[in-house]
Order: sequence, then structure tokens, then C-alpha cells
Amino acid sequence: MQIFWHGLSCVRIEASYGDKEATLVTDPYGSDTGLRFPKTLKPDVVALTHQDRVGFAMDAFENEPFVIDNPGEYEVSGMFDYAIPVRTADEKHPHHMMHRFEVEGMSIGFLGNLKRPLTDEEVAKLGSIDILLLPVGGGDQITAKQAVEIIKLVEPRMVVPLAYRVEGLKQELGTADAFCKELVCKRQDANKLKITKKDLPSDDLVVTVLERA
Repeated sequence: MQIFWHGLSCVRIEASYGDKEATLVTDPYGSDTGLRFPKTLKPDVVALTHQDRVGFAMDAFENEPFVIDNPGEYEVSGMFDYAIPVRTADEKHPHHMMHRFEVEGMSIGFLGNLKRPLTDEEVAKLGSIDILLLPVGGGDQITAKQAVEIIKLVEPRMVVPLAYRVEGLKQELGTADAFCKELVCKRQDANKLKITKKDLPSDDLVVTVLERA
């Protein structure tokens, strides 16, 4: 499995199942963010973190992927997605969703544009997570300190920070470095995370800070 980060809460997960391959993309964004979204992606499935599609660049793909924008359990192209509702006070986006992806025998927690800490009940629904992807830059999403508290509750084996400051982004966010200072862990920097189940760390938590693809 390979995980790429395109900026904000958009990641691309490429995986194999049998002799086939599949691609999943999360939360595509528009040019109004100040970032340019890649125009060559052909995902099999797109997972969104709230039910209002207006905020996402759904016309950014060269194909017509299967879109998950409602809570439920899904299986698409060998990938499993448990889309779990997270109630918010935002009337426009009444249901934020977090996702639990199961890919190549690994569990991936995707918290997208989470705006508040998780409750104990929500952590229980998320379940045991190998790799946790969550925002860390603050703004209208959780802060670095809140992200660290969530990590302590979920207890993943790896973390990939999302939604932090990059060149060109109009929104003012905190940096990946600031997040890593809040979290005592082993850090590695990469342009992508390529991993198999046997490669998962067994002891200390590892944070992989990805360059924007």
C-alpha cells in the first residue's frame, strides 16, 4: 500500500487486491484554497468527511468514481470503508464523518476535517487503528494539542499528519514541526508512505510527515 498527501485533508491511497489495483482519494479541494489540485487522478472511490458535496472539487477527476458521502459500510474494489457519523453544531454540515479504511490487512483511521476532539464513544467506534490520518494545523479544525490527545486515545501504530501549513495555501495553519514538538515520537519525512502489514512498527509510535504530492 502507498499513501500520498495532496494537501489539506486530501490523501490518495493506492493498494492491491489479488492481481488488481485500486485507488481511494479523500476530500478533494478547489483552487480557492490557493493550492492546485492534480487533474490526472482516476480514483475508484472518493471518501468525503461531510455530506455536503459543494465544498469539494468533485469535477477534478478524469473518471466517475464511487463517492462515499453518507455513513455506512462499503466495499469498493477490494477496499472496505466504515463511514462513521460525528455530530457537529454546524447546521450546514450536520454530519461530519470519520472513516475506518481496511486495506491490505491494515486499518486506517481518517479524521479528515475534524473540528473537535473525539468522544470516548467515537473512539470505540473507530476501533483498533494501525495508521491514523488526522488534521494538526488548527484553523477551523483541531489543533496540534488536540490531535495529540486524540492520538493518545486511539493508540495507533503510525500517524500521518494532515492539514498543516504549506506554501501557497491561503488558510493560515500551524506547521508539521509544531505538531511534532507536541508529540514525543519517532519522526520520518517522505514523499509517500509505502508500507505492508509486516512493516508496521511494533513498539514506538512513528509519525510520517509527507511532502505534498
